[in-house]
Amino acid sequence: MRILDKYLLKELLKTFLAVLTVLLLITFGSEATQLLAMAVEGKIPASVVFQVLLLKIPPALEVILPLVALLSVMLAMGRLYQDQEMVVMTSCGISPNYFQKVMIVFLLPIVLLTAWISLVVTPWSYHAERTLVTEAQTATPVSGLVAGRFNVLPNNQGVFYTKSISESGELENIWIQRLSADFDQILTAPEGRFEWIDDRLILVLELGVTYQGMHRYQEMDGTVVVQKFERMELLIPELSAQPTRPAKYEVKTSELWGSDDLQHQALLQWRLVTPFGVLVLGLIGLKMSKTGPREGRFAKIFLALVLYIVYNQFLVVGRDGIADGTWSNYIGLWPIPLIFLVFALLDVKRVFTRFLLRKNRGGGNLKGHSAQQGSES
Repeated sequence: MRILDKYLLKELLKTFLAVLTVLLLITFGSEATQLLAMAVEGKIPASVVFQVLLLKIPPALEVILPLVALLSVMLAMGRLYQDQEMVVMTSCGISPNYFQKVMIVFLLPIVLLTAWISLVVTPWSYHAERTLVTEAQTATPVSGLVAGRFNVLPNNQGVFYTKSISESGELENIWIQRLSADFDQILTAPEGRFEWIDDRLILVLELGVTYQGMHRYQEMDGTVVVQKFERMELLIPELSAQPTRPAKYEVKTSELWGSDDLQHQALLQWRLVTPFGVLVLGLIGLKMSKTGPREGRFAKIFLALVLYIVYNQFLVVGRDGIADGTWSNYIGLWPIPLIFLVFALLDVKRVFTRFLLRKNRGGGNLKGHSAQQGSES
């Protein structure tokens, strides 16, 4: 490897890591805020917030890696133009094709990494996240449920008390009061736990006692109903966590290949095209990095962001079209990156200039031929 190759790859790698770090911080700043808000509301336990945040890294990388490739190539190569290093290289006889070859060498490992993330890691992360949240909700259905304290149920529907909650979700010395306009009940049990039964989170109590009518003693003519039970399965809507449905994005790629479902075909096309977008947008970044002496280094960043949004939206529209049957899954999403690849590799200005030169030469030859015929006559 030549010194120039090492120099260019080093500059690209440093810029790539810097842009990746900034975009990850921006992405996970908003994700962390949403997860903390869900933990405060009791939708997910606070103990799994950090783990869920880590599991969101692969899906985020799948989306931002093409953008990182675009911006990092633009910034790294744009600096060479601004510092006049590119002028020196060009004057030494280095052709534009050389920079395209270096860019492909730099982007290919990122393409392979993105393919591994998109095809393997992302489905696993979605499945792991759903499993983690489900198990945590089973162990502690409400994150605000504190052992050793009388916990008021939402909307003042009653009071829930337990002496201790183990890590596996086992409860000891349970006392529940449920009081409403038409319901008056107190339950006590030495032990219990939460279990998923028929897709509902059920509180299972063992060897307990129920008291009904204690708060309406006079209304019920001094009658209090006391019952003992060995096992009671109790659904408390105020404490019931909603089971997490299997996400469509967690289907393994091997299962998508043999599926005839249009949703699965659309998802498969998305996973296959996403790594190719890193190469396409990286080469577009090389093309857009060329700046003049008076142009700023960040002059085309906004245009690059708009281009990335347009590219991504075309893919989303195509994926939705395959899913609802309005676009052929045999064609897939490949025409979109191929069109952008042609734009990245084709120098429109040079092609147009050559076309005009050929046209002018043809017109000049025709005029010369006409003049020669006139002189002979």
